[in-house]
Amino acid sequence: MRGFGITIPKSAYLCRMVSFKNLLGSRSLSQLGLQEMPLPVELADLMAKLFPEPVLVLDKTNHRIVWASPGMMLLTGYDGKQLRTLDARKLIEQFFDPFQEVMALYEQGAPDGQFSVRFRAPGGEKIVLGVWMRLPDGVQGNQAFMLMLRDVTELELLRQELLQYSEELQQQLDANRALAEERERTYQKLREQTEKLRLISTATAYSNTMKFILTPDGTIVWVNRFFEQASGWSASELIGKNVRDIGGSFAHLLHSPDAKPTEETLITRHFHRAPFTEEIFAYDRQGRGYWMLLTVAPVPNEFGETTHYLGALINIHKKKQREEELRRFKEEIEQSLTYAARIQRRFMTPVERLRGYFSAAEVWYEPIIGVGGDFYQFEPVENGIVVALGDCTGHGVPASMLSIYAATALRFALERFRNDLEAIYRQLRADVQEIFGGDRPLHEGFELAMLWYEPSSGRAAYVGAGRPLWLLRRGNIIPVFGGRGDISVTASSHSSSKEAVLQTLTLQRGDRLYLFSDGVTDQLNAEGKRFSKSRLQSFLQTSSYLPLSEQVDMLRQALRQWSLNAPQTDDLLLIAMEV
Repeated sequence: MRGFGITIPKSAYLCRMVSFKNLLGSRSLSQLGLQEMPLPVELADLMAKLFPEPVLVLDKTNHRIVWASPGMMLLTGYDGKQLRTLDARKLIEQFFDPFQEVMALYEQGAPDGQFSVRFRAPGGEKIVLGVWMRLPDGVQGNQAFMLMLRDVTELELLRQELLQYSEELQQQLDANRALAEERERTYQKLREQTEKLRLISTATAYSNTMKFILTPDGTIVWVNRFFEQASGWSASELIGKNVRDIGGSFAHLLHSPDAKPTEETLITRHFHRAPFTEEIFAYDRQGRGYWMLLTVAPVPNEFGETTHYLGALINIHKKKQREEELRRFKEEIEQSLTYAARIQRRFMTPVERLRGYFSAAEVWYEPIIGVGGDFYQFEPVENGIVVALGDCTGHGVPASMLSIYAATALRFALERFRNDLEAIYRQLRADVQEIFGGDRPLHEGFELAMLWYEPSSGRAAYVGAGRPLWLLRRGNIIPVFGGRGDISVTASSHSSSKEAVLQTLTLQRGDRLYLFSDGVTDQLNAEGKRFSKSRLQSFLQTSSYLPLSEQVDMLRQALRQWSLNAPQTDDLLLIAMEV
């Protein structure tokens, strides 16, 4: 049992407690009020003989004191009658400081416990060690507890004296140490360096990294155990030899399996670069090659002079293999995307067809990864042409598959209905509902803008679903809007989105027309801000004096400048036409 720095075994404490018989003097047990405690006289007398030291028997059921030894009566200054009327909890609070630990044992009904506290005795404060135990069944039921105390005040005072004496000795030792510091300082740096090398040796001997120490001329002075296991050479075969005599191994900085060891690849030729880390291709004793990550660092002495070089090798062969697999996989994906992009562009009409109906025409098409969800069609019809732009849900490969379907459906609708934009619109909605509807509908779809133009009369018509037409006339942008929503199963369920909204226009010479996907206006910059429709409108108005091709080129540069240090947000598509 521990308390106030004193340790006493519990068995010794229970067998040999300090006696309080001297405190009893010539007074009889009856004078102390022992006979008044609620125990049979014979049992009380027997317990008084067995426990002359301070002992209490507590009944937790009624919070009363069942019995107190003469030593406890003398310690508290209460006789048996007074103790019998005293609440057990009040006694704990009155005499023990702090009382919480003892009270916790009592309240919780702990089977046993030990503690060390101060005891506020009438004759002065004492330091006591206590033992708490539950009495066996049959002794006041199973709610009876015995509390035994031992006065260790003198032991505590002795401990304090010993502590003071120890402090004085420590002060003397400090004084003696101060006298020796001047002499010790001369050897301190040498010991630190020795300790540093010892720690390095200990720390690296059992690590899972191949480690070695070389002299500046390349002599091997130490290798760790893992180096022996991984390389196939034992320490006795390596230590004392120069790295140039070990073969390919770790002695040369080879950067590929095809590289050959030369005088210039020797590791000693690169010590001047230390510390450095790089990937090398090394060989074990059996000639098997592995990609390794080599780190070389200088080890200086107390004067800052490099006396050795510490090297570490980590096997990264599997990592390099995975990198090569990923490189080949990426290359295959890029080749597949390039091929897919060629296929997708086959579904889009060349811009040259559009230029046959306008004085100038430009198409800016730039998907994120070569393929995307934006598409366009130019279909000649009687005395005119239909220009269509689509923007499918998402981007990348999934969107490109949807765009191919949409472009195909649009082409069939154009061949069937020619310049009847409303009929084309209805047919596309029906096709989407048929393909993507059903019991488990898909919500993919596409926004669409369709323009019919007849050059001979200047007449034009527009139908849109989510994508506007912008007319630039004499420096001002005139937006032309179509229906809300897009062409999808979801939009088809809303009556407001089912019918086409046909807009008719009469175009003039010099008018410019723009169709674009939301990738142009939604492009983010490094701060997360969108390019926005207002910026696009302002740019087109202020640059309207430029030829159409230059205007589109400048827009491309402006958008790239806007998105500097930020990735492309979405597929980009813009169709510009000048009457």
